Amino acid sequence: MAETELTLRDIVQRLPQADASHLPAPDLWPRIAAAHLARSRRRRVQRFAAGGLLAASVLLATLVTSNWLAKSAPNVDWQARAQALEIQLNALSASADGGNPIVVQAELARVDSALQAAYDRGATANELTPLWKQRSDLLSALLVARQQQVALTRI
Repeated sequence: MAETELTLRDIVQRLPQADASHLPAPDLWPRIAAAHLARSRRRRVQRFAAGGLLAASVLLATLVTSNWLAKSAPNVDWQARAQALEIQLNALSASADGGNPIVVQAELARVDSALQAAYDRGATANELTPLWKQRSDLLSALLVARQQQVALTRI
């Protein structure tokens, strides 16, 4: 038997007629829209709170890490170290014959003049520390060379 294909019109005609008791309440769509709006606002607030919490935790981690790194880095007094090396170098120079190599004397004079200029203009510790470190390194290299009786040459 060949069955006929149902059309939309046939299906609608076979449905029982709806009476007023089967109709949705007139305020159903406004309630659905209000619930949807409340859910989307709640999600937006949750995302904002999660982002704020993430930003605060990153900031806290950065502060803790920077404090930890600042405490773990040794704080070297380059000025005192340079002065101690100069005393050792002078004691060694008094017992050894010959003076400082000309290249090292020129470099020390350059660093000393840069230090003096920095002090004259009231430089901050951020500017003075590298100069004192450079002076300390020069004196350390000169002291090692003196102790090993090596002649320094400029390349």
